[in-house]
Amino acid sequence: MKLIVLTRNEQPIYEQLFEQIRAQVLSGELQPHYCLPSIRTVSRELGISVIPVKTAYDLLEKDGYIYTVQGKGCFVAEIADRELLRARLAADSVRNTVFCCKSLGYTAEEVTDLVTNAYTEPND
Repeated sequence: MKLIVLTRNEQPIYEQLFEQIRAQVLSGELQPHYCLPSIRTVSRELGISVIPVKTAYDLLEKDGYIYTVQGKGCFVAEIADRELLRARLAADSVRNTVFCCKSLGYTAEEVTDLVTNAYTEPND
């Protein structure tokens, strides 16, 4: 599981973790019943407190993306309609981006160019 935390970001760390893990679950990168790293392991590897990691895991469990087995850990849940959830997540993300770009005065053509450029950039 690959996670990146931007500490100078306005978005809280737990939200960053929640969104990254959720995206990996919905994309199928994390398969059902995959055992997630422990809260302490994630916090140690990222150099952050256990609190945002626990909060992210709690939210993921509440929303049905993961489940906990007492004494064994947290696991990726079976998601009945992964494609529908994936499409909703993408649509929500696009809406948020478009809203932000509109508020900054970008035209539809400029937003399209931004998205095209971002899509073709290599992933690090």
